[in-house]
Amino acid sequence: MQEPFKTVFQVLSYLLTYPDDMWYKGLHDCLEAKKYMPEQICEKMEHFIDAIRKMDENERIQSYVDTFDFGKKTNLYVTYHNLGEQRERGFELIALKQAYQKAGFEPTERELPDYLPLMLEFASLAEEHQVASIFGKYLQNIRDIQQRLIEAESIYQEILHALLLVLREIGIGRKG
Repeated sequence: MQEPFKTVFQVLSYLLTYPDDMWYKGLHDCLEAKKYMPEQICEKMEHFIDAIRKMDENERIQSYVDTFDFGKKTNLYVTYHNLGEQRERGFELIALKQAYQKAGFEPTERELPDYLPLMLEFASLAEEHQVASIFGKYLQNIRDIQQRLIEAESIYQEILHALLLVLREIGIGRKG
């Protein structure tokens, strides 16, 4: 996969993690990485970072928690959106973990394999066909999360929009 796309996946993974003080300090590195990223994606990322920098630490954390931890419809576990707590979700999680391992990526045990920042970390290291296989399967779930973030007027919609743009750039979800 082209290096700019790997960088985008890495930055988006970071931006979707818990926004504590250390995270806030890392925003500078995200902006530095933009020179390696496509312009349209940079615009979304910059808009997000500009908005998030206007918040104090408590506002940032509360926004994140309300959106992703308490928002069942906007959480970052992509299989949850179509399977919920059903037994089939467990099979889906096992298959996803096996796909990661087959690609040479050993996911952390601290998060479920369908946690979007973890999926993006995988995408930043994997081959394009491996990314296409996994993200193609969950594309509609990601679109659904983004739509719910738009409806909630969440600044995080910018990150999901950037993700959908990069997926389309590498051929995932492109029409025709």
